[in-house]
Amino acid sequence: MNLDEHDLKILDLLSRNSRLSYSEIGKILGLTRQTVKARIARLEKEGIIERYTIRISLKTNNPIFFLKIRSDSVPEGFREVYRIGKNRYLVKLIAESSDDLGNAALNYEVEEVIPVAEHFELETLEIPKINFRCDYCGKEAFDRPFTYRLHNRLYVFCCPTCLDLFRESNYSS
Repeated sequence: MNLDEHDLKILDLLSRNSRLSYSEIGKILGLTRQTVKARIARLEKEGIIERYTIRISLKTNNPIFFLKIRSDSVPEGFREVYRIGKNRYLVKLIAESSDDLGNAALNYEVEEVIPVAEHFELETLEIPKINFRCDYCGKEAFDRPFTYRLHNRLYVFCCPTCLDLFRESNYSS
């Protein structure tokens, strides 16, 4: 495709501000709104313009972003990574420069960028350790006991064996 002077100027204007209207571009270039619209449609159809995007300025005190991304493997290079579905992750990015966001977009399929407007450091509360007694054998169940709900009652077990034996005893009656 041959790009003339007007096409190049349109591309330059859109690369600086992709929200410019056809009328605004037409006024700057001395073209009609219809002409600008037709040229942009042709540039899109020919694949010269692939998409419209934004550039985020990191002039904030909190250059923290959460990115929702798709990846076949666990993403690397992020401060925190949370799996939110099959091949989908929520990652925390602390951006040192605007290139950090661009690199993430190049390396992963980014579905959404969520800038953090304000960040608070809260006091961490010490959660008391609670010990449970196994509802099958009576032993203490530490840390994360196994639970089972039956007839709107929650039962606690110290191990998978006690849980299985409890299930068998309740289904055999």
